[in-house]
Amino acid sequence: MPQTTYKISEARKNFAEVLERANQGEEILITRGNEIYARIGPADDGKRPFGLLRQRGLPDDLFDAGDAEQAAIDAGDWNDDVGVWQDGPTDHEPKP
Repeated sequence: MPQTTYKISEARKNFAEVLERANQGEEILITRGNEIYARIGPADDGKRPFGLLRQRGLPDDLFDAGDAEQAAIDAGDWNDDVGVWQDGPTDHEPKP
Protein backbone atom coordinates (compact mmCIF):
# COMPACT_ATOMS: atom_id res chain seq x y z
CA MET A 1 0.00 0.00 0.00
CA PRO A 2 1.54 3.36 -1.00
CA GLN A 3 2.17 5.90 1.74
CA THR A 4 2.06 9.69 1.63
CA THR A 5 3.18 11.94 4.46
CA TYR A 6 1.64 15.28 5.40
CA LYS A 7 2.46 17.66 8.21
CA ILE A 8 -0.58 18.53 10.35
CA SER A 9 -0.85 22.01 8.80
CA GLU A 10 -0.65 20.58 5.24
CA ALA A 11 -3.26 17.94 6.00
CA ARG A 12 -5.58 20.60 7.41
CA LYS A 13 -5.25 22.78 4.29
CA ASN A 14 -5.67 19.83 1.89
CA PHE A 15 -8.11 17.72 3.88
CA ALA A 16 -10.33 16.84 0.89
CA GLU A 17 -7.26 15.67 -1.05
CA VAL A 18 -6.05 13.63 1.94
CA LEU A 19 -9.41 11.88 2.22
CA GLU A 20 -9.62 11.21 -1.52
CA ARG A 21 -6.13 9.71 -1.59
CA ALA A 22 -6.99 7.49 1.37
CA ASN A 23 -10.20 6.46 -0.37
CA GLN A 24 -8.14 5.45 -3.43
CA GLY A 25 -6.11 3.04 -1.28
CA GLU A 26 -3.18 5.12 -0.02
CA GLU A 27 -2.14 5.16 3.60
CA ILE A 28 -1.69 8.76 4.71
CA LEU A 29 0.69 9.53 7.56
CA ILE A 30 0.12 12.76 9.47
CA THR A 31 3.26 13.94 11.25
CA ARG A 32 3.88 16.33 14.09
CA GLY A 33 7.52 17.29 14.02
CA ASN A 34 9.37 14.09 13.12
CA GLU A 35 6.87 11.71 14.72
CA ILE A 36 3.81 10.05 13.24
CA TYR A 37 0.75 11.64 14.83
CA ALA A 38 -2.01 9.80 12.92
CA ARG A 39 -2.70 7.38 10.06
CA ILE A 40 -5.57 7.64 7.62
CA GLY A 41 -6.31 4.76 5.28
CA PRO A 42 -9.03 3.32 3.09
CA ALA A 43 -12.21 2.01 4.66
CA ASP A 44 -12.30 -1.78 4.90
CA ASP A 45 -15.82 -2.13 3.41
CA GLY A 46 -16.97 -4.01 6.51
CA LYS A 47 -14.42 -6.81 6.09
CA ARG A 48 -13.41 -8.36 9.37
CA PRO A 49 -11.40 -11.42 10.36
CA PHE A 50 -13.56 -14.53 10.03
CA GLY A 51 -15.78 -12.60 7.62
CA LEU A 52 -17.10 -15.80 6.05
CA LEU A 53 -18.70 -16.76 9.36
CA ARG A 54 -21.13 -13.87 8.89
CA GLN A 55 -22.42 -15.53 5.72
CA ARG A 56 -22.81 -18.87 7.46
CA GLY A 57 -25.12 -17.48 10.14
CA LEU A 58 -26.20 -19.01 13.42
CA PRO A 59 -28.83 -21.71 13.82
CA ASP A 60 -32.25 -20.41 14.86
CA ASP A 61 -32.39 -22.78 17.84
CA LEU A 62 -28.97 -21.86 19.24
CA PHE A 63 -30.38 -20.35 22.42
CA ASP A 64 -33.49 -22.49 22.76
CA ALA A 65 -34.03 -24.21 26.11
CA GLY A 66 -34.35 -27.68 24.55
CA ASP A 67 -31.03 -28.86 25.99
CA ALA A 68 -31.39 -31.83 28.39
CA GLU A 69 -28.62 -30.59 30.67
CA GLN A 70 -30.14 -27.11 30.93
CA ALA A 71 -33.60 -28.60 31.56
CA ALA A 72 -32.14 -30.66 34.44
CA ILE A 73 -30.48 -27.57 35.91
CA ASP A 74 -33.73 -25.61 35.64
CA ALA A 75 -35.64 -28.45 37.32
CA GLY A 76 -33.13 -28.70 40.17
CA ASP A 77 -32.09 -32.24 39.21
CA TRP A 78 -28.38 -32.42 40.06
CA ASN A 79 -27.05 -35.87 39.24
CA ASP A 80 -24.43 -37.71 37.22
CA ASP A 81 -26.98 -38.90 34.64
CA VAL A 82 -27.16 -35.44 33.10
CA GLY A 83 -23.55 -34.56 33.94
CA VAL A 84 -24.30 -31.57 36.11
CA TRP A 85 -23.12 -32.26 39.67
CA GLN A 86 -22.16 -35.34 41.56
CA ASP A 87 -23.91 -34.18 44.70
CA GLY A 88 -26.62 -31.66 45.49
CA PRO A 89 -25.74 -27.98 45.64
CA THR A 90 -25.79 -27.98 49.45
CA ASP A 91 -22.79 -30.35 49.54
CA HIS A 92 -20.62 -27.66 47.91
CA GLU A 93 -21.44 -24.86 50.32
CA PRO A 94 -18.76 -23.95 52.90
CA LYS A 95 -19.28 -25.50 56.31
CA PRO A 96 -19.53 -23.18 59.33
